[in-house]
Amino acid sequence: MQEVTDKVALQPSTIYAMVQTGRFPAPFKIAPGGRASGWLVGDIDSWLLARADEGGAA
Repeated sequence: MQEVTDKVALQPSTIYAMVQTGRFPAPFKIAPGGRASGWLVGDIDSWLLARADEGGAA
């Protein structure tokens, strides 16, 4: 989570709220049945690029 928050400049609570509304990529379980979750770097990068494209169109 620390790397994600550093990269996207959002707080964890904001990220989780956005995941719930489908506005941020959902994390995946690292091990089946485990507690640890994470994101793929490519998913976060794609999300950031999409935000940049939206900002450029405004």
